[in-house]
Amino acid sequence: MKETILSGIRPTGKLHLGNYLGSLSNFVKLQKDFDGYFFIADLHSLNEPFEAKEKYRQILDLTKDYLAAGLDPKKCVIFAQSHLPEHSELAIILQNVVPVSFLYRMTQFKEKSTDRANEKVNAGLLFYPILMAADILAYKAAKVPVGADQTQHVELARDIAGFFNNRFGQTFPEPKPLLTSIPRLMSLIDPAKKMSKSVPGSVVLLSDTPEIIKQKLRRAV
Repeated sequence: MKETILSGIRPTGKLHLGNYLGSLSNFVKLQKDFDGYFFIADLHSLNEPFEAKEKYRQILDLTKDYLAAGLDPKKCVIFAQSHLPEHSELAIILQNVVPVSFLYRMTQFKEKSTDRANEKVNAGLLFYPILMAADILAYKAAKVPVGADQTQHVELARDIAGFFNNRFGQTFPEPKPLLTSIPRLMSLIDPAKKMSKSVPGSVVLLSDTPEIIKQKLRRAV
């Protein structure tokens, strides 16, 4: 039997080159050798400001991108996270076995809460890793395709699986990160940070025309 893997992308706008090389193209390769579950991480996208009507369009657009890139529903499972309430239900259970100190030390939370010093940082950002752990453990995934910046979240999922198993008996396998071979693509305007859709000039979008790409590269640091 093939090992189970699971991964997803948040629907927060048009995909950029980093999304494609770091995640999407890798999904297409992995669907051949693994029992793959690739989802639209729409619940994970709610911890940032968004327009409700736009969110529906973003979910559909990302689904189209999955199919256009080569994910084949005959070889893998493609689904929207919010269509399966079990993800949220398991997250509620798991939040009772993980110490809150583990969440405060997560690099992504510390970075984003610092960047948003003038905004209200919602609890969804803090509890993001627990929902991610629920995504992974619900499918008893052995490996999780991630970039280097996401390994800490997979390690926390391992910890949470261990906490749960020690308390209630062997239930979840402890997942391992399956690192992509593509290094992080850095911002065109700030090489110290990775490409981010929140800074339009820093990314090469998959939908950019050749002329727009040339303009962005001319301005690149």
